[in-house]
Amino acid sequence: MSKLKKISLNQFQLARLLDDEQMSLLKVIIDENVFCTHCVGICNEGISAVDTNLNSQNDIQIHGICNKCNGSVSRIIEFGVDKAFYEKATEFRK
Repeated sequence: MSKLKKISLNQFQLARLLDDEQMSLLKVIIDENVFCTHCVGICNEGISAVDTNLNSQNDIQIHGICNKCNGSVSRIIEFGVDKAFYEKATEFRK
């Protein structure tokens, strides 16, 4: 199988790709579970998402800015390990 390319997602595409439960999980992770290397801890004040991608393993990758220190942060949410999501994401790419 060839390697999948990383693709950028806008908010509409993200909402089409994720179901309500996955979208809720994504929000919780973004709000409460992103580590900032500048603050040396969890981004307690959340992050501002700058770029959202579907990576080569069909995981969601968020790049953003820590709302506390304005440091660059990144987080991968491994939705691609779920076979049903992986297949949905592969179909979405078409």
